[in-house]
Amino acid sequence: MPAKPKSRAQAESPTRGPAAKVRLGGSEINPSDLKGLQTAWQDKRLVIFLGAGVSLPYGLPSWRNLVLDLLFEQVAHTRALGTLWPHYRRALAEWMMDYFDYNPLVLGRMIERDIRKHPERNRNRSFMEQLQARLYADLKTVPPEGTALQAVARLIKRSTPHAGAEAAVTFNYDDLLEQELLRLKVPHSPVIGPGRQQGRHFPVIHPHGYVPRSGPAGRDTLVFTEDDYHRLSDTVFHWSLSELVVYLRKFSVLFIGLSMSDPNLRRLLDACRNSRIPQHWQIQKRHSVHPSEMQSARQSVERRARHHGQVLGFPGEKQPGQMEEAIRAALRQADTYDREVFQSMGVKTIWIEDWPDLPLIIDEIGR
Repeated sequence: MPAKPKSRAQAESPTRGPAAKVRLGGSEINPSDLKGLQTAWQDKRLVIFLGAGVSLPYGLPSWRNLVLDLLFEQVAHTRALGTLWPHYRRALAEWMMDYFDYNPLVLGRMIERDIRKHPERNRNRSFMEQLQARLYADLKTVPPEGTALQAVARLIKRSTPHAGAEAAVTFNYDDLLEQELLRLKVPHSPVIGPGRQQGRHFPVIHPHGYVPRSGPAGRDTLVFTEDDYHRLSDTVFHWSLSELVVYLRKFSVLFIGLSMSDPNLRRLLDACRNSRIPQHWQIQKRHSVHPSEMQSARQSVERRARHHGQVLGFPGEKQPGQMEEAIRAALRQADTYDREVFQSMGVKTIWIEDWPDLPLIIDEIGR
């Protein structure tokens, strides 16, 4: 049978390849991803989920380091370890967490118990006062410029009743987003419980609790310890889970500064996943090893290889050459794993080469 003749348009048009990527800073973004976020923005169907990564430039600790800081202060009061120099006590606390593979939530339970049991060690400050002081201990007095959080605040400020961001969900305790919105004179309201907000203030939802830098902070809404987390995940109609499910089912979510390792969030993503759910996106930095750390990484791989070689009966000499390229290949494979895992949960990944590119992408969404 003769081949079917091409249409005039097919004959006259060259074969279409993939659309050119959009360059923002040092990163190249798929135009379809940027367009999807811009469309969600234009339809006022965009919700922003924020994690600890957006607070680090302000001097706030990561979740793991916050727990370590509180643990370090408690270790200082023990008879056996209190005589060590402070930097050795901190190093010992880090080693203990890594060596015994302690979950920060488990340590959180012990830290709060010790603070309540020994108020005299903590100058009679409550657990919440200790947490509040430690959270903001290294806060930069002059906010840094060009942060992702500032770009998020600008994006929120551009919102109108018909276009823009519907809400922000921050899994952080801090009030940094509120402070950035305050600087831009954006009416907003932190949401820390099931009560519905009044008026048109932009909602900033804190599902894990809210600890402002000054004033009282409520313990009953805080998710800090293992039992707090169990109560959150085991309560079917917990207010924050209901909020998250609504946003994951009815809106496009942009995840910023989240490691995406929270099992509760992953469970909700899987539960909400079906063909009718809007697409979500996360922005992540590609896995990399800094050149100054490459030698250490190579030595670590070689040390493990020698150990496994002895167990399996292989000769002790090193694998010849190309170890650094093998490490880079493993990092690229890690990018692939992450992309495919989150794609299966309905979350597309936008890769950036370096963190300064992140605010550029956020600003581009609202243009």
